[in-house]
Amino acid sequence: MRVVRIYHAGRDSSHRARERALVAAGAEVTLIVPAHWPENDSLHDEPFEVIELPVHRAGDVNRHRFVDPAAVLATVTAARPDVVDLHEEPVSAVTRQLLPLFGPTQAVVGYTAQNIDKRWPPPFAGWERAALRRLAAVYPCSRQAASVVRGKGFAGSIAVVPLGVDPAIFSAVGRRPGGAELRLTFVGRLVEEKGVLDAVRVLAALRQPARLRIAGDGPLAEAALALAAGLGVGRATTLLGQLYPTDLADLYRDTDVLLVPSRATPRWVEQYGRVVTEARACGAAAAGYATGSLPEVIGAHELLVPDGDVAALAAVVTAAPAQAGPAQAGPVPTWDEVAAAQLELYERALRPEASRPAGRAVAVAEFGPTAAVPGGRRPFALPLLRGDTAASRTLAAAFDRLGRGD
Repeated sequence: MRVVRIYHAGRDSSHRARERALVAAGAEVTLIVPAHWPENDSLHDEPFEVIELPVHRAGDVNRHRFVDPAAVLATVTAARPDVVDLHEEPVSAVTRQLLPLFGPTQAVVGYTAQNIDKRWPPPFAGWERAALRRLAAVYPCSRQAASVVRGKGFAGSIAVVPLGVDPAIFSAVGRRPGGAELRLTFVGRLVEEKGVLDAVRVLAALRQPARLRIAGDGPLAEAALALAAGLGVGRATTLLGQLYPTDLADLYRDTDVLLVPSRATPRWVEQYGRVVTEARACGAAAAGYATGSLPEVIGAHELLVPDGDVAALAAVVTAAPAQAGPAQAGPVPTWDEVAAAQLELYERALRPEASRPAGRAVAVAEFGPTAAVPGGRRPFALPLLRGDTAASRTLAAAFDRLGRGD
């Protein structure tokens, strides 16, 4: 099978594991990536062709566009793909730009991680609806994201395809046994919604010797260290910065519990939690808040507590190492398994199918509810519509009357 994949994050070597697995499974892959993207990586020595094309707004996931869409079409046409895999959100500007280029007989599949059932104002709601009408199949990374697209009217094939891990990097082989001191790790962007400050608070709330390693970069790096010092756990807190995958795997093998205290906000909740699967593949337990897709990814609900309950999370962490060990690697999906599921979806996209029932009630029955957000209502995507003011209420009502708020 010939596949052209278009992916903004494809410059990152770790994000090209999917393509390598597809090639290993027998697919002929061409990958189109931006000529520039923040945190660029080497594009050498891949078993597939990589085409670099310039984009406007490099680094902006949902608003970047190709400078020359005709060059994209020429690349796709030359590759003669069975399937075009547009690894971008249906609401994104690049999806809006590229989908009309492909003829009606070209099978195109799409991706989504958006697990909040957001209401988009014009023109974005129209872009999203048009994409969901055109795509032959969609592969969300979570059941919550699947529920969003089915609820918004997508009537094609949906396969929930989780993110994989590379077992050559992330494995429990060489795992170091724990000792009297509990080894905690936080990995991710150092921002409020990822909960790095709550990770420090958990460390301070424990009634046993423990230490916390923080891997990642972000604006709250200094705040996390200052909070640790103020709570008396400064000596037990280490900021490691951003780590390469091999170093990260080594850190996981020296971890008892990975902390994932992601906080739900009106505009974002945890969409997957890749660090959970990586840590579990290395034999560590993961414990966190029951927000977004974390209950789906962590699975062990005894290791989840309500959003923001630091005391409860500290109590869970004390017992969590009993969940760790080499057996943790069993249920973690590998990229080879991801590729097999994706190829199966490609085959379905090539076969015409009758439209499936869609709508929010159908979506909940098929995939479960979408992600919960503070307030419990479908949020507007734009901040000016989320406030409880006369102006925001008037605008929201106008968009709903126009039928453009889906």
